[in-house]
Amino acid sequence: MRYPRYGRSMGNTVERQIEAVAWMERSLENSISTVYIDDKKIIGGDWNGTMVCWSRDGDVCWEADLGDRVSGIRLSKDEKMLWCIAGREAIGIDYENGSIKWKIEFDGSTDLIELDGEHRAWIVSSVYDIELNDFMESAISLIDSGNIIEKHILDERPWSIHAVREGRAFFGLGRPRAGVLELIEKNGKFTVSHKIVHDSPVLCGSNVLPFFIGHSNGMITQINENGELNNLELSKENDSAIIDLASNDEHIFLFLENKEILCVDMKGKVTESVEISESEGEPEFLNLIDGVSTDGYANFWTITSTMNGAFLIDTNRSIGISKIKLKILVNSRIRDIANADGMTVVGLDDGRVISIEENMLKRRIENEEQPIDEGEGHRLDMRERLRKLRE
Repeated sequence: MRYPRYGRSMGNTVERQIEAVAWMERSLENSISTVYIDDKKIIGGDWNGTMVCWSRDGDVCWEADLGDRVSGIRLSKDEKMLWCIAGREAIGIDYENGSIKWKIEFDGSTDLIELDGEHRAWIVSSVYDIELNDFMESAISLIDSGNIIEKHILDERPWSIHAVREGRAFFGLGRPRAGVLELIEKNGKFTVSHKIVHDSPVLCGSNVLPFFIGHSNGMITQINENGELNNLELSKENDSAIIDLASNDEHIFLFLENKEILCVDMKGKVTESVEISESEGEPEFLNLIDGVSTDGYANFWTITSTMNGAFLIDTNRSIGISKIKLKILVNSRIRDIANADGMTVVGLDDGRVISIEENMLKRRIENEEQPIDEGEGHRLDMRERLRKLRE
């Protein structure tokens, strides 16, 4: 018996190569820069501006050339328009056929995008000085389909966007000011106010209400649906930078620079924690899987920058502690991850877009205690796919 391609079990932790758990694998010519998934389609964009849309079964729906690195994709609420950022442009793309409907050019590279109601979006762009190795200036713009409604220039780079209602959004700031910037649009003009919540720069933020912002000193700021800001005091002392975070209705999940993952309730109590070993590399980002596991607790992926790629962390309280349930080994750096309706998609540095069907993955985890040889692994892969097609 051997595990060369399909992996092995390490105590209670299952290790698998990503190819062994893949539902779909497709390739672009360049490194993947962003991925998107919903209940109908999977989209991958690369560093050269190529964007390809597939069905969830892997059939090509359309291709588009955006001209430069694709860094963000959002779908309008009516599911007709994809709002994208690529290079120095914001671009509107028809969701059904991939045709480009409009473009807006900015002074710097487009970094972040978030929708504002039905037919508008917030865009963060920045000008980077290569010699100084720092951002010279940034801009926050509110756009509609083809026009910049208003723009605000600032010295700091915003690292997160939090739209609490149409025409009102908060932006987590880096140095020198740090804190949070609030922009309110009325009749095409901004009212701007800077709110000092910590003197520590913002590094990341969640994307569902109530919003949470992570700081470099390990602190968390909450933004509620009324736009009120509150600092959340953790029950466990922490001064490690928050590299990434995600939240659901009950908990906040923090990925710390010291390689610790914390599960925190809405009052700041640390309910669970798990550590990534030194050999697993540096923390990069965290992605909460939509829905919950069968035991009623959230699952999420954490991504590190080594060849070991992704980990599925199951916060199973039945044994009183969190544990690493699965390690998915990837022989290329993971550049982005997204999930929807029971499927996760990852974009890799080697140009591959790989999807993982979570029910199929769960069945495999439950049966991973017994080693299998490589030939049997191939047969199991095929039977899983055929079974899924019949469901």
